[in-house]
Amino acid sequence: MADQNLENKVAVVTGAGRGIGKSIALTFARTGADLAICARSEKELVTVKQSAEALGRRCFAMSVDLSDSEQTCAFCEGVLGKFGTVDLIVNNAGAYFERGLFADSDPDLWWKTLEINVRAPYLITRLLIGSMNKGGKIINLTSGKGFSAGANSTAYHVSKAALNMLSEGLANELWQRDIDVNSLLPGPTATATFDNNADGFRRTAEEILASGKDELPPGLPPWERVKHPDEIATVALQLATYPSGGPTGQVFSLARRPL
Repeated sequence: MADQNLENKVAVVTGAGRGIGKSIALTFARTGADLAICARSEKELVTVKQSAEALGRRCFAMSVDLSDSEQTCAFCEGVLGKFGTVDLIVNNAGAYFERGLFADSDPDLWWKTLEINVRAPYLITRLLIGSMNKGGKIINLTSGKGFSAGANSTAYHVSKAALNMLSEGLANELWQRDIDVNSLLPGPTATATFDNNADGFRRTAEEILASGKDELPPGLPPWERVKHPDEIATVALQLATYPSGGPTGQVFSLARRPL
């Protein structure tokens, strides 16, 4: 087991206002990392920022719509203005706007899914890798849907397949700089995206898990399990603290079924 210490490291985490991103950001902060975080909701970001600073960490937080390339670039400029260099990039933010059939999809929402799920990780990584320290780690949050065509939600499937390939390509390019790039596939996790609550109100991870403890959502095999976001953060921390020469270009999956 690697020494899980992130003292003197700077971690960039997108979509850090809630869910998996929040869990990863605060897990990194508890392990010593300073944070640069973004999300759409400023209110949620402020809460995470306050929690990180209460741990004695520095935290740069910025409300960003990652479908807007100018805002995304401004966030990266702010990160480098605050810290100068980065050690960890976690491309967690994602969108799942289109869940229906391709023929019925909204072209704007279909493409906006790719802007957030593919272009934003590209831009953030592209703008920050020049300032990454030796031994840096890039973790892209992907999905099992990136490995199967499915029969709907094509925008999400396409975007996650692209992000998986981005991880592999970057791993091949960056290993000589001692920068590892891996995909982290959470499987079903108790988040707002997974919940997709028809009533419109947002439930906590604990509420989601409690409501589904006796019956899995449709489409999942009986041996699958819905995870708490903190479980994903535990694996992210393991990836972030691997010593030099650790895995790169790999997919780490918490799903309990074949991809």
